[in-house]
Amino acid sequence: MRRRPDKPGFLRTAIALAVVAGLAAVGLLDYVTGPWFSFALFYVAPVLGAAWWLGRGPALLAALTAGIAWFEAEAWGHRGEPTRSLLWNSMSRLAMLIAMAAMVVRIREDRRRLKDVNARLSRMLDAEEKLARTDPLTGLPNRRAFLERVSDELARARRTANPVSIAYIDIDNFKRINDEKGHVEGDEFLKEVARAIRETIRASDVAARLGGDEFAVLFTDAKRTAVEPLARRLLSRTRALGDRHPGLDVGASVGMAWFESAPDDPEKLLDRADGAMYEAKSAGKHRFALWAGDAERPVLQA
Repeated sequence: MRRRPDKPGFLRTAIALAVVAGLAAVGLLDYVTGPWFSFALFYVAPVLGAAWWLGRGPALLAALTAGIAWFEAEAWGHRGEPTRSLLWNSMSRLAMLIAMAAMVVRIREDRRRLKDVNARLSRMLDAEEKLARTDPLTGLPNRRAFLERVSDELARARRTANPVSIAYIDIDNFKRINDEKGHVEGDEFLKEVARAIRETIRASDVAARLGGDEFAVLFTDAKRTAVEPLARRLLSRTRALGDRHPGLDVGASVGMAWFESAPDDPEKLLDRADGAMYEAKSAGKHRFALWAGDAERPVLQA
């Protein structure tokens, strides 16, 4: 099969040849017009352009072409001038063109290296920022990232007059897994919980690990008819995971805070969800409690 030419390489070669042909034409025009018109700019500009856009090789070729064309035009236009003078002037100009081209190539390469360094630094900073906002065990957002999203969601809800809600999930008797099966098994259980939460909530919701055995979910579309069933499914999924460890009574207590109108303070929403979770836990664990709006206390849900 016939190999197609590399388009960028072919284009660079075509442009380099066009520059050479253009410099030759400049030399011919310089010769035709005689020594009374200066064409220095028309020799220098293509060389610098080749150095900037095409690189070292084409720039050197352009400088040599310009030097030869300039010499030929001057040799024919200054007949009778000593050859040594013509050669000296031509070599000086050639050295100047090569030096200018080399300087431009160096600037171009330094600029490209700086751009690459900045890109690598940007990627490193993005990775560090992601690590700073991500729980390393479960891959979920951490407390810091979750609180930022809660603040953003409250601001959006106030603008759109939509309800807001979060769920607090605390693993019941998690310490028993660590004590009886080891921390490796405990970490695996937390990963399973995180996976179950992801699979249960909607794509628009935000799950997070707040620390230890505590998780949270921010519901972005907080209609009670939509989020309460999700909280119940979270309770059911974590209970099913706990059943894989018979005799340890592992499950979860889920507390939900729900507001028809978004509160001004994100901490109020978090405190309500936390209070609802403790209500569920103090009532015997493995339960779901809801703290709705300005109610005085959370209510256990059947």
